[in-house]
Amino acid sequence: MQKLLASLLALFLFSAVQAQQKEDVLKYIQQYKDIAVEEMVRTKIPASITLAQGIVETGSGSSSLAQKANNHFGIKCKEEWKGKKYYHNDDLPNECFRVYENARSSYADHSEFLMTRPWYAPLWQFKITDYKSWAYGLKSAGYATNPQYASMLIKMIEEYNLAELDQQGVAMIEQKDKMLQQGEKASGAPAQASAGNTVIISEVKKAEPEQVVIKDKKEEKPARPEYVVNGVRALKAIGNEDPLKIAFEYNLDYSYVMSFNDLNTGDRFKDGEYIYLQAKKSRGTEAVYTVKAGENMRDIAQKTGMKLRDLYAKNQMKMNDQVYAGEQVSLQEKRELPPRTMSYAEYLKTLNGQAAPDGRASNTIRLDKRQYEVQHTDTLQTIAGKFNTTVDKLKEANGLETSEVKAGQTLVIAQ
Repeated sequence: MQKLLASLLALFLFSAVQAQQKEDVLKYIQQYKDIAVEEMVRTKIPASITLAQGIVETGSGSSSLAQKANNHFGIKCKEEWKGKKYYHNDDLPNECFRVYENARSSYADHSEFLMTRPWYAPLWQFKITDYKSWAYGLKSAGYATNPQYASMLIKMIEEYNLAELDQQGVAMIEQKDKMLQQGEKASGAPAQASAGNTVIISEVKKAEPEQVVIKDKKEEKPARPEYVVNGVRALKAIGNEDPLKIAFEYNLDYSYVMSFNDLNTGDRFKDGEYIYLQAKKSRGTEAVYTVKAGENMRDIAQKTGMKLRDLYAKNQMKMNDQVYAGEQVSLQEKRELPPRTMSYAEYLKTLNGQAAPDGRASNTIRLDKRQYEVQHTDTLQTIAGKFNTTVDKLKEANGLETSEVKAGQTLVIAQ
């Protein structure tokens, strides 16, 4: 009788643990499924795979890495990591892991990690809904040392019907592609002339003015001028414009506006720069562009209507490196050798009027980088990344006890 009672008690406890584990998984899915789908639309990585990895890697969010470092995918520091670090026993004792400001940053970095490592490139040969091939592909590429890693992902996806998220992502991608195609057809880009390295932009015919009735009198509300740059529909930024405002006014998805214009979270448009309402092109209208003082690669991409990633690829440059003023970047053909470049940290120093890396005095425009107004999507981590500093230095310089910041708050930037 006692053995029977002990067996029943053990069974009850086992069932209770299983029920709690299932509840934890469901809670994790509910909390992070939207982020996984957003990343799928942005990067074509199946949402089911991303979410299953998050569940497995964090124990449904219970791991110390997730709770203390917001690291949901076990990504280690690597030599290029400049952010905060968390040391934790893994395959080896006291290994270094990346620390993120929030879970969304961890999910975004997971996507970038897969996209920028050549050994993961074969994954994109699989159908976006073929989660089994993606799972085995991740294991084959060395993402995890556990020999059952692929099976664990597949079991999680099938047990919790995560493939439904992939169907949701596919529908959103198709909608996005349809919008892009409609935009291309509607642009009606006129011919463009050019003079030297300067692209001359032809202004397109403005839309019919909206009729606004006020006290029985009709007044014309002028339409905002539109331009065509490299065959792509564009506006010009007025002041420090918020991408969210553009998305609302032109009925575009916010993520599209960010993607079309190579913006990062928290970025705003600079006064007078082009705002693209369609995807930019992989080639420019001119063969080369001569870099002006103070310009970075994104500035050039916006001026020429080219995708930033393609601009880097054609010039054989490492992402985030910048080109010296006076150098020429290729807009059409791939260079055999890159132009003279500097790191982004060195580029920021030239903006502040410091000496360039080769010892020359900088001839770039001096900018005041000592203060920054927090935008609604900013975190201390993203601000630290923009100014090549650390969260701890920002907190110390501004007397912050926590990492929380609010939109409109002015921060002193400590280098």
